[in-house]
Amino acid sequence: MAFHELSFASLPTEILQAIFEYLPPESLVNASIASKRLRSIADQPIIWRHYCRTHFRYWDTKHNIAGKFAGSLSDVNWKALFVERYDTDRMTTQLLNKVISSQLNRIVNIQEIANLGYDAKETLLRHYNVGDDAEDVLARRFYSNAALERIHREMAIKVWKELGNGKSVDIERALGAYDMFTLSTSEGDFDDITACIDNLAKEVIRETPDFASLSTRHQSLTLASFLRARDFKGVSDDAYQALRNSFIGIALKNPDHESLPLISVAIYCCIAKRLGLDARPCGYPFHVYGLVFAPKDKTLDGGYLSSSREAEYMYIDPFRSEMEVSEQTLRSKLRDMGIPATKHWAFLRDSSTRELVLRTAKNIMNSVQTIRQAEAGLYQGSPSHPPSWLSTHPDMDNAFYGTLWAMLILGAQPDETTNAVTITTRRRQYLPYLCEHFQQHFPWDVTLMEEYVTPLFYNLPEGQRLMHYVSAIHGSDRTPKSVVARSERTSHVKYKVGQLFQHKRYMYEGVITGWDTTCDAGEEWIRHMGVDRLTGGREQSFYHVLVCDKSVRYVAEENIKLVSEGLRPSEAMLKLAGRHFKRWDNENRIFVSNIKDEYPDD
Repeated sequence: MAFHELSFASLPTEILQAIFEYLPPESLVNASIASKRLRSIADQPIIWRHYCRTHFRYWDTKHNIAGKFAGSLSDVNWKALFVERYDTDRMTTQLLNKVISSQLNRIVNIQEIANLGYDAKETLLRHYNVGDDAEDVLARRFYSNAALERIHREMAIKVWKELGNGKSVDIERALGAYDMFTLSTSEGDFDDITACIDNLAKEVIRETPDFASLSTRHQSLTLASFLRARDFKGVSDDAYQALRNSFIGIALKNPDHESLPLISVAIYCCIAKRLGLDARPCGYPFHVYGLVFAPKDKTLDGGYLSSSREAEYMYIDPFRSEMEVSEQTLRSKLRDMGIPATKHWAFLRDSSTRELVLRTAKNIMNSVQTIRQAEAGLYQGSPSHPPSWLSTHPDMDNAFYGTLWAMLILGAQPDETTNAVTITTRRRQYLPYLCEHFQQHFPWDVTLMEEYVTPLFYNLPEGQRLMHYVSAIHGSDRTPKSVVARSERTSHVKYKVGQLFQHKRYMYEGVITGWDTTCDAGEEWIRHMGVDRLTGGREQSFYHVLVCDKSVRYVAEENIKLVSEGLRPSEAMLKLAGRHFKRWDNENRIFVSNIKDEYPDD
């Protein structure tokens, strides 16, 4: 009997396709070189579509990837699309390496990464999750996160900009923009929020198959019962002010689903919309209710409504119960508040999405203020009082930054109660706080300031100052840092960049990021801080330091005490230090500098 020699290339096409799907793309390309038949099979769209589906989770909206996956296989050049994403991955890595390796053009390179959009997220997450043994682990984690946060923020700002321009924006996206400001490397982006709400709506139908045949009233109460049975029960009084309760994404994904009434009602209304109900949030004083309208030709109970009668509606409070709330009860409470009957409808009507975003901003601001008041007087960053930002989610600074953007974009919009003077006054109120946060925490947002903030002030004195401010930041980014070298003149400077210390008086943990041979601050600051009352006065060395509470300070040499041998940097310090340092060198007890261009001898 003759046996024919079998080869890999002679296997049936279906088997080769199945094998190729398990190969890394690089191996597939190598295998395709072996023969024309293998090349033709390797180029099949079904394989490259599989690669696109399995290799990339995050896609920029420009791709409409959900539509492409749902469409015909032949409608898309899947290999070209995969190659495009592969090139984006490579480009993102190159740009991130430039950001890490040099202070020069750091903002420009982060902007270039941001220009790649959500396609860059996959790569940035991979770099963020680099192993602890990486040579530049701290810097790589810090700047991959910084670039990713920059992408998230622009996505949020664009949503609010659309809303401010009068476009229709879904409630979950408008509120989910706050989640994007605080998302960092966690899950819970716009798509995740939408998926959570979609899944809840599908669960309602699975649990109540005849839902569509129920009356509007019965549907409304059924949905409220459904949510409360799944622990969407608002929040207890003692946790009411918690910052997390104002974020729709956090409320959806956390098992306890705690949230403020506004978020509870927003979730209710978003699900109701998917179920065919006309449910809208109602911005009542100190609370938010759901306002559900019956179809125009039907009563709430499913009967027919004559054309001469107004549409029926009902109120519901999913935050507190699954029962209907009567309009009479709500009007009675308004009277008790001293609000005249002629103004009741202003509080009983449905709220616009813009109003919900602004009300959420105020809720977040109140929570931040509560946190700051609770922390006042504590030495944040000392061993006995570690910085709260590390253990709390969402991040307070990121959340507050988001409210400033929302208030600037949406809080200064013309309506029946505002005029040009009022709008200008409001914008001027928010601008200094926005600039302060931007400069301290997010300098790579300079292009966002250019595109979305500066135009709002073009014809105002602040406009010229903003343009100069932005131009100065760009100029600094493009200019090599001045070299601060060690010499005989600097021999009295005791400490080095990268050394970890504890402030002798305030006990906070910090790391040295730069130094001056004498106090280089302005005369007003020197007087205010009592520098001349120090033992060494203004002639001693002063150090630029990064503190584990995120602040940047200027400290006299006599107030610096290096940490005891055996103590390692705190987790907070390790997260922040990547802005200036590659890694912590435990043997030499110092952070390895990433700013050698500025301090080459340290």
